[in-house]
Amino acid sequence: MLLQEFNITILDRPRKQNIVADFLSRIQNDNNGVPLEDNFPDEYLFVVSIKSPYFSDIANYLDTGKLPPYLSPQEKNKVIQTSATYSLINE
Repeated sequence: MLLQEFNITILDRPRKQNIVADFLSRIQNDNNGVPLEDNFPDEYLFVVSIKSPYFSDIANYLDTGKLPPYLSPQEKNKVIQTSATYSLINE
């Protein structure tokens, strides 16, 4: 129904010119009526974690002057030391 508003022409290629379709048509079907197994043991995703870029803590510290609470003391020191070599330029 959606394609009726367009004026399209479907051209069919002969077998020898359409290599992929020719190959797929020659594959033997050996499943003997046995349905394919769709259930995989690891099909469910339980955890999604997104890691922010390495410079996000530095940029946030330079912008706000505050460190995120989830950082360890060593990580906080590293962010402070690393941010000393950078500066934010506001446009």
